[in-house]
Amino acid sequence: MSDTRLEFAEALARRAGQLAVDLRQHPDGLTIDTKGPQDFVTAADLAVETLIREAIADAYPDDAVLGEEGGLTGDAAACWIIDPIDGTANYMRDLPDWAVSVGYFDGNELTHGVIFAPDHRALASARTGQPARLNGAQISVSDRVDFDRNMVVLGYSQRVGLSDHLDRIGRLLESGCEYRRQGAATIGLLSVAAGRVEAYYEPSLNVWDAAAGLVIIRAAGGAVAAPAFPGFLQTPGEVMAANGNMDRLAALCRN
Repeated sequence: MSDTRLEFAEALARRAGQLAVDLRQHPDGLTIDTKGPQDFVTAADLAVETLIREAIADAYPDDAVLGEEGGLTGDAAACWIIDPIDGTANYMRDLPDWAVSVGYFDGNELTHGVIFAPDHRALASARTGQPARLNGAQISVSDRVDFDRNMVVLGYSQRVGLSDHLDRIGRLLESGCEYRRQGAATIGLLSVAAGRVEAYYEPSLNVWDAAAGLVIIRAAGGAVAAPAFPGFLQTPGEVMAANGNMDRLAALCRN
């Protein structure tokens, strides 16, 4: 069944990703400000978010928009949740793990999600009640449950103590799991949805990094745990997404 809102979000994510790719080729596109340790915003982040906001305003003028760079605009219950370039540190170094994220909250729940990772040539999307897809093909989470075959992607930010992060790594390794840190929540969440890894965990994640991925993982048959709305729109929180091994992996990840 066609869904114009999802089709709009997919096309918009592709446009936004292509703009980011184009801007990376020009010095002005990588003009950098620093928001915190290893936390950057480039001219490309701002330009891509502007493109997304203008497109949403044209197509859905009554909806609110929450973006990483521009904050919340509008007062409608329905809200687009966007990250123009998740993984800016990777993007500005020509590393492939970065993506455009477009999610939609209808006032009651997250219903639509699109992640476009241009350097991976990957577009993942889903809406509530329909299968998740990656480049048009249906995807599902991993069916691996044995710990010696499980891989967990971990997110990290300065909002959480380093010792907690290192303890988490230690528990995973001691249990027989493997772990990765990709520097972009969108890429980690996409990896869960596509069955490439078994889980993603981050103790303090912003909603614009997570919204689209949570929709896609649910549609791919995965389990997610995240703060309730509307609080998550305002404050970072703990996010866990996994295959059927959710409870056992969550016990290892949480301090």
